Amino acid sequence: MTKEIKNLADVRMLVVEDNPRYWRELQESLQEDYGYREIEIAENPREALEKLKTGWFDVIIADMRLGEDMKGGFLVLNEVKTRNITSIVIILTANENWLDCRDAFQGGARDYLSKSMRGDVFEILQESILAALEYAEKYGNRRDELWVEENHEKLVRDYHNRYIAVMNNTVIDSDLDRETLLKRIRERKLPMLVPIIQHMVVEDIQKLPIEDVIKRGEDKRVEFKQTLRCDIQDGNKKDEIEHATLKTIAAFLNSEGGILLIGVENNRQIFGLKMDYASLGKRQDWDGFALKLDELIVDRIGTEFARYIQCEPYPLEGKEIAVVRVQKAFSLAFVLEKNKKDKDFYVRMNASTRALNVEEMYRYLTN
Repeated sequence: MTKEIKNLADVRMLVVEDNPRYWRELQESLQEDYGYREIEIAENPREALEKLKTGWFDVIIADMRLGEDMKGGFLVLNEVKTRNITSIVIILTANENWLDCRDAFQGGARDYLSKSMRGDVFEILQESILAALEYAEKYGNRRDELWVEENHEKLVRDYHNRYIAVMNNTVIDSDLDRETLLKRIRERKLPMLVPIIQHMVVEDIQKLPIEDVIKRGEDKRVEFKQTLRCDIQDGNKKDEIEHATLKTIAAFLNSEGGILLIGVENNRQIFGLKMDYASLGKRQDWDGFALKLDELIVDRIGTEFARYIQCEPYPLEGKEIAVVRVQKAFSLAFVLEKNKKDKDFYVRMNASTRALNVEEMYRYLTN
């Protein structure tokens, strides 16, 4: 929820209720007692789905039974979930039962209230709405934030150096100036909970001090590896551990680049390179380590990619770690696993490295 819009009169609400008397009472209470002004009514699932196609809402209050449809409210809930709509959904029903309650929460409902509960139902509903709005204002819209994170590379290409407004997994507006974008958003009278505003620039992570890189933890452009090639349980070299390192490097080459820190544990503790050094035979030092890594890159990824990769030692807490800086390559990088003929294609997805099959690779490259 943007800080600029937080008056209850601005909250856009959809009430899905087939009993005219009840929805009039509810509408009157919401408007007169609590100050809501933007309230629309749908008397059946069809009307509700049509309104969801053409309008945006912060809060949806849905009855469970609509006419002869015993579970009409679930049609609304399913539509919200299927389309990644950011609205808060509260079920308010006179036909409550524990199975429906369970299904509602599993479907993403914020609350499940009974019209026949003790106390002032409308006051309890108001408390539920306020709690949901407060949570959204504090923690933001995670579904859209995750969508931006997952599609960040394409969004940066399409909206480079622009501020984007995202709602329901869609960019609804953009501008070079944040305040201009916010002004247009306010003029459109969009719901309070949307959109999220983000600046589409690629942070130059290569300029950050290594200590800051470690503090920020693993993400799409940062990866930690405890060792280059050794199993920490017995200190022995393992091909699969070497391969995991090469997968990360290739994924950075195929994505936005990144920094691989070898000798750092997932919990940000410094492990160092002592175990890797001991596995290198005659040259048990940084030179031997760098030579081994270069050899693996050339043999398993390709000589032509060496120019995109720089490796340097970095002293930290009385130990040495390896800082592997990877730039985005201009051609596709594949990894050959030892003793296998086929090469695999890897990309970064959030804080992990993922192999893509042929269909996924096509979609990734054409998006």
